[in-house]
Amino acid sequence: MKPICFVLCVFSLGLIYLASAETGDNVEIQTFKKYSSSCKELKPKKSGVQKIQVGNDVIEVYCDVTIAGKGWLVVQRRVNVETNFFRNWTSYQAGFGDLKGNFFLGLNNLNKIAALEPQELYIQMEDFSGEKRYSHYNLFNVGNVYSNYSLTQLGVYSGSAGDSLSYHLNQPFSTFDRDNDNSTTNCAARFHGAWWYKDCLSSNLNGAYLGGNYTDPDLYASGITWGTWKGFSYSYKTVTIMVRPIKVK
Repeated sequence: MKPICFVLCVFSLGLIYLASAETGDNVEIQTFKKYSSSCKELKPKKSGVQKIQVGNDVIEVYCDVTIAGKGWLVVQRRVNVETNFFRNWTSYQAGFGDLKGNFFLGLNNLNKIAALEPQELYIQMEDFSGEKRYSHYNLFNVGNVYSNYSLTQLGVYSGSAGDSLSYHLNQPFSTFDRDNDNSTTNCAARFHGAWWYKDCLSSNLNGAYLGGNYTDPDLYASGITWGTWKGFSYSYKTVTIMVRPIKVK
């Protein structure tokens, strides 16, 4: 009889535990919410801040549905002079700014997003007369920290602003305190920015917010520049850099 009593006691204790769990007494029930892996999968009806899951990380991003159709994730945005983009390596790794205003999403996040699935790249620039132009690349990828977040892939260009990024293909990212360019000078320090500098640049979209045309020769190419549109002595009013997953044939 003793074994039977033991089994009954264990069974009774199990029922008590289950009852306690159902009523929430001293038991934490953990639930897991599944997030989409991209703005394209999420399919938001309007532009705004959303949460996506990249690997094991849940991150906040800004999804845009107005500039070039739906499904775009904004990597960088410049809209005014209020945010300083002349920042160190650690800051560009982690990201900074306000997702509803000026910001850079972060090299770590950009690498994780690009590594998850192939991406296309869309860059829109606006000058101070209100004209908007764009550059689109049908493939885009950024390496990991061990490559210093090199611009490892850049597909075919199309658009109205010209191709000022292909020059930077295969270059690692540089900041003023992490000089990874091919030049004998520190391109990031010299041109007041952070970018995939080579020797030194064809574009500088993280440069200083200089408000249109500038004539000081010491500031040459130091603004938010895209050489194939307005050259290297013009700093744009707004810039939006976006990525979106593409289907692999």
